[in-house]
Amino acid sequence: MNNKGQALVEFVMIIPIFLFLVLGMIDFGNILYQKYHLENDLDVIVELYKENKQPEIDNYLLLNNINLDYGQENEFKIIELSKRVVINTPGLNLILKEPYYVITKRYLYE
Repeated sequence: MNNKGQALVEFVMIIPIFLFLVLGMIDFGNILYQKYHLENDLDVIVELYKENKQPEIDNYLLLNNINLDYGQENEFKIIELSKRVVINTPGLNLILKEPYYVITKRYLYE
């Protein structure tokens, strides 16, 4: 029996699955990293919004490639930020619906 050939065949069968899992973990880590930074960006935007500094908000959004949406729900003002995240793992973009957006929102009482 040729055990080296058998090990090679098993390796060739397993390596695509292993690579998919590793690259998927890297992409999910990137999504969590972007979500964390978007939460920090939201803190900055809310502070600027409270001080009525719309030009600074527009500049900050442009520099950081962030989308801003305002909404209203009863007496609450909703500030929602979203940012596009690139999915690099082949096939994962079909599961997560490319383009994938990280979204965070804050409710402000007015």
